[in-house]
Amino acid sequence: MTPQHAIRTEGLVAGYGGRRVVDGIDMEIPSGRISVIVGANACGKSTLLKTISRLLTPQEGAVV
Repeated sequence: MTPQHAIRTEGLVAGYGGRRVVDGIDMEIPSGRISVIVGANACGKSTLLKTISRLLTPQEGAVV
């Protein structure tokens, strides 16, 4: 049985005013699991979450 993914990104590029903050992210977040996004200050964690939640429109790629 293959796991189902609640959220998947493919080649996700996002940012502000033409500036890329998140560049080429491919990831899968499994359904029913706790997942975390870890990184240094100003590395794009909030931009990634805003794009996944559709508060920001991806510049390229897709959120599925």
